[in-house]
Amino acid sequence: MNIELIQDAARWDAYVASFPGASIYHRWAWGQLVAETFGHEAHYLAAFSNGAVDGVLPFVSMKSRIFGQFLVSMPFSSYGGVLARNIAARDALLDNVAQFAKHAGARYIEMRQGIACDVGWEDRTPKVTMVIELPRTIDEMWSGLSSGMRNKIRNAGKQGLRVEWGGSEMVDVFYRIFSRNMRDLGTPVYPKRWFENLGRRFHDEVEVVTVWDGIHPVGAGLTIGHGDTFEFPWSSTLRESRKKYSAVLMYWALQERALQKGFRRVDFGRSSPGSGTHEFKKHWSPREVPLHWYYWLAPGMAVPGLRPENPRYRWATRVWSKLPVPVANWLGPHIVRAIP
Repeated sequence: MNIELIQDAARWDAYVASFPGASIYHRWAWGQLVAETFGHEAHYLAAFSNGAVDGVLPFVSMKSRIFGQFLVSMPFSSYGGVLARNIAARDALLDNVAQFAKHAGARYIEMRQGIACDVGWEDRTPKVTMVIELPRTIDEMWSGLSSGMRNKIRNAGKQGLRVEWGGSEMVDVFYRIFSRNMRDLGTPVYPKRWFENLGRRFHDEVEVVTVWDGIHPVGAGLTIGHGDTFEFPWSSTLRESRKKYSAVLMYWALQERALQKGFRRVDFGRSSPGSGTHEFKKHWSPREVPLHWYYWLAPGMAVPGLRPENPRYRWATRVWSKLPVPVANWLGPHIVRAIP
């Protein structure tokens, strides 16, 4: 078994495309997206046996004056981690990335594997994702909703809300809604260039959904289609629009779009159990899937708690939610680059 850091994007992506459990975040372009937007260095570790690729492990080296150096596979996503056709390749990749971390002086490695696996590292499930298995037709999907949800969707239309779909040209509208909502939640926001770069690098996979009340956008979300899954990692609605059921309409439109485009499931994106977003998503009767994130820790280090919902940061959340939106949008990207 030979383990190498490689620079062959085509060979890497060919292996990822052939692997059933791969996500879009394993692709070469995701690491380049992170490097381009935030300045972190992406690495691509591959296992070879008899000249053939037997496994891969992408990761990004991140550094912060406050949090020190650490490695993440993969940052700014829910998934990542090791892909390997056998245990020998998997374990060799994990041993090699641990040696990389030691030599780099990293405090820890966070591997967002998603599925549970026996890798011998610390296992945490701070987040869950909510998955809808799509039926064959929209009529079947509609009849599967509760009468309360159907009434809310109808009411949204009666009150003049409408949905539009677009591509990366709609990032400005999306970001206007998303950044304001993130400020209201007291959470630092990604820079707009993150979504611009995402739309450019993954032009065929990214769509933007917007909800309009007359000429005013009141909700927006960014979708990523990959394999048989339509994912909804980032979305927001303005608080004042929710009494018109803007969020309900947007999530229904998401499922309609996924079915029309031939996807088999919708991934609503990660949530913290017990949060308001988590409770909202439960109304769609999804399957709740714990997200397993694994940690290698340097001696003396504990599993990190770099999460906005960490009780240690409640005071900062309250202060942040009072900032003017332009100030929050300027400060946020400088902070979030070290909070993957």
